[in-house]
Amino acid sequence: MEVDSGRVLAMATSPDYDSNIFETNNPNSSERIAELFQRTDDPLLNRAAQGQYPLGSVFKIITMAAGMESGLYLPETTFDCQYDWTKLPDTIRRDWTWQRCQNRLQSGRECNTSDSMPSGLVTLPEGLMRSCNPLFYDIGYTLYQNNRQNDIANMARAFGLGSATGIGQITEAVGNISDPQTAVDVVNQAIGQGDMMVTPLQVAKFIAALGNGGTLYRPQLVESIHPIEGAPTQVFKPEATGVLPVTPERLQVIREAMIQVVENSRGTANFRLRGTPVPVAGKTGTAESGSGLPHAWFAGYTLCKDVADKYPVCKDKPDIAIVVVLENIGDGSEWAAPIFKRMVEVYYFGTPQSQLHFEVGILGPTKTPTPFGGIPTETPSE
Repeated sequence: MEVDSGRVLAMATSPDYDSNIFETNNPNSSERIAELFQRTDDPLLNRAAQGQYPLGSVFKIITMAAGMESGLYLPETTFDCQYDWTKLPDTIRRDWTWQRCQNRLQSGRECNTSDSMPSGLVTLPEGLMRSCNPLFYDIGYTLYQNNRQNDIANMARAFGLGSATGIGQITEAVGNISDPQTAVDVVNQAIGQGDMMVTPLQVAKFIAALGNGGTLYRPQLVESIHPIEGAPTQVFKPEATGVLPVTPERLQVIREAMIQVVENSRGTANFRLRGTPVPVAGKTGTAESGSGLPHAWFAGYTLCKDVADKYPVCKDKPDIAIVVVLENIGDGSEWAAPIFKRMVEVYYFGTPQSQLHFEVGILGPTKTPTPFGGIPTETPSE
């Protein structure tokens, strides 16, 4: 989605199905439709707009905003990020680095890498860069202790979560952002878990707002509507629907932290996003799904506007927000971030520029039949 307009350039959902089965002249139509409705992977669900997921660590952007806007946290506030967080009674909550360390120990290696050692003393933006779970547990708990238990939920709703985006041309789900009732609820919500649910489209809307400096735009799919003859009856116009309730100074702190997620050698997306052809900012997310492996998230935006003189490929290309979620696959940095990079490459160059670490075979396009008998289109091989 273009960050400065709300124009949706691409929307994809998987698994897919052959829409030609709905052609009434197809002699196999009834049989194929029956088979489609018997599938257990729900291909008719448009996951981009109707899929509802916990957001995981991408939600920490919102928790950080709520913490700063409460006045209880400053950008320079420090926190000692270790493996464990124990402020809730009878429970130990752990940082993501703890599990990475356990994995290394089980394979006979030492915990001596940046992704298997605690982050140590971090400032608030460094905590977002490192995605430090204990820091964000602590923000939620501190807000609860100061009778501000609804601050994170209110901020999430102000970012557009828990309500329809207003896209209009397709059916969308609204997700769920509820007011937490207990300290446990607040702590879970602070890292994008618990009973909260969002759609990728909602996330794209607020990520675009972060990219443009704070304006929320209604996502739109239709460029124009034309009669058979005469002028168009409707032409796309950007529609601002609100502004993120974060001061410009604090918003810039968040934006800078999202840049460091990618550019800093300790950032959670640095390893997979090195070599991205234009500057980008973003946030990784790994959301516990409740069944199977976690969902992998990456959400970010391009930063071409101010550096077009250094990156010729940026010329005449509006900055875009991209949100990727893959169900039950693993870490966001490992799976979703590379796809984000691929989408940036295709947007700016027209074709993929690098091999993804999980691709097998030769990089290149494959032919995909266009529904309704059109000319075949080129799609990247994944």
